Amino acid sequence: MVAGASKRRRERTVSQPNRKRAGNLISLIGLILGALLLLYPIVATLATNEQLRRQADAYSEHTTNLSAEERDAQLARARDYNQRLLATGTHARPPAPNDPDMPDYMAQLNLPGSGGIMTRIRIPDIGVDLPVYHTTAPHVLYDGAGHMFGSTLPVGGDGTNAVITAHTGMVNAAMFDALPTLKAGQDIYIDVMGQRLRYQMVDREVVKPDQYQAVRYQPGEDRLTLITCTPYGLNTDRLLVHAIRVPLDPDAPEPRVTGLGISWWMILVALIVLVVLLLILYRRWKRRRDAAEE
Repeated sequence: MVAGASKRRRERTVSQPNRKRAGNLISLIGLILGALLLLYPIVATLATNEQLRRQADAYSEHTTNLSAEERDAQLARARDYNQRLLATGTHARPPAPNDPDMPDYMAQLNLPGSGGIMTRIRIPDIGVDLPVYHTTAPHVLYDGAGHMFGSTLPVGGDGTNAVITAHTGMVNAAMFDALPTLKAGQDIYIDVMGQRLRYQMVDREVVKPDQYQAVRYQPGEDRLTLITCTPYGLNTDRLLVHAIRVPLDPDAPEPRVTGLGISWWMILVALIVLVVLLLILYRRWKRRRDAAEE
């Protein structure tokens, strides 16, 4: 009986370290899974940014491969559409499929093989490179930027103002996250049917979502308006960035959007994960040191 009790004590003594190691392993696995969960939005956003950039590149390549006659015909139709729209009046109607003007709009700058992309927008100073699709319908804005139905098409021209909008604060894409940091005088490039238009930011304003009159059409000016939600995460208002067309610099290199498109919130999340990991590692090291001293 004494021998049996002694054996059981030895088994408990041996099993205690095993249970402790198992507990430490479970804690480590939980820590890794928690870190991966926090880092997922960063990885997903960087992956989506790269995917959108490749789609924009594919659009540019597709339009470059068109004949000059086809590109000119598409641009001429779009400019004619703009003149008709300015003559009858621009608007901000929702992009309803049964709108009588929708078929004409959807036929503009909509080439087979282009994936439905009408143009490409690049803002090198803030790392934006996005395909632009027809309308600002919710499903469209999950795939890239959208052109506002009722505004003039982004082909330039006297008295025009193309409106392009994109989301801010998406879990898996940067889109227009950095738009609030754009400064006056910084360039915005529009590539459409092999034509490149250069605009410069002139000012910004914050308005309510229904204040479409803030989009201004001025004779003698070729304008571009970019819209996104604000404040970040609340989205109660709209940030409007106004830009005016300026001449292209013939000696300027190809506009390039470099970097990974890292937003401020990605840095914040990464820092939080790093601090938490360091604190946990420090506590584990301190416990081991205290145990060794005992």
